[in-house]
Amino acid sequence: MPGRTRLLDHVLIAVPAFGAAHLTDAVVSDLLRDGADRLPNSRIVVIDNRGDYVAAATDDRLSVHRPGSNLKWIGSANWALDSAREHGDSICLVLNNDTRLSPDFAYWLASAFADCTDVAVAAACYDDFWLHQRAHVIPDQAADYQPIRAYRQVPFCDGTAIAFSTEAAKLLGGLDQEAFPHQGYGADIDYALRARAYGLRCLVSDAAYVHHLRRGTMQLIPEETGEAHRHEILTGLDAKWGPGWRAQAGLSDDSFPAHNKGSASSWYL
Repeated sequence: MPGRTRLLDHVLIAVPAFGAAHLTDAVVSDLLRDGADRLPNSRIVVIDNRGDYVAAATDDRLSVHRPGSNLKWIGSANWALDSAREHGDSICLVLNNDTRLSPDFAYWLASAFADCTDVAVAAACYDDFWLHQRAHVIPDQAADYQPIRAYRQVPFCDGTAIAFSTEAAKLLGGLDQEAFPHQGYGADIDYALRARAYGLRCLVSDAAYVHHLRRGTMQLIPEETGEAHRHEILTGLDAKWGPGWRAQAGLSDDSFPAHNKGSASSWYL
């Protein structure tokens, strides 16, 4: 893996968006709030999947990519990985637009790759779905979070706020759009299983915290339901990994029941 200085110098931060400009503006403002001192050559790209986003902020680090069609989350993440490789970025951070961030968020999440070896993906701790990613202390506001420079090795990382090593992505390839063709639900688990099969690690950082508004963008698309997402996860993972994928992901047979709203302790081995 590249050395520490290069890792933190070259970071792409990609924010896929589909409408909800007020949400995108808020998370972009969090990213710009932190300045460029710690990530001097970082760039922030809003992937405007609806083609109507006009940034409220102006900054040399910020640009808007309009692909001309809706790449959805998985296509947006793969576009970001391709762009990161083309530009020589060592880290590609993909961030939902319906999120708010702790101070110096991108720096702390990128630091996981500099502090730890053999890391394929790293995710922020949060207040959301997966118990293994929950912050030890959940603040009232993301801006109030106090970073803890500590890492948890986990079986997989949630795609809500996830950073990829571009070096590892060269080995693993991108997210699998054939197996997860809708939005990409389950592709984050699949990527982690592939990474771990190569002896690479997945980490959660307690230094970076994200508050997830949950479905802030998906509410704009009526056909996007929790059951549709559950179907994509189970169909894709069952087809690729067979019935044993849950155990490989550290999950029990009780995981992913119908109409669930979040994970529970019974989901884990």
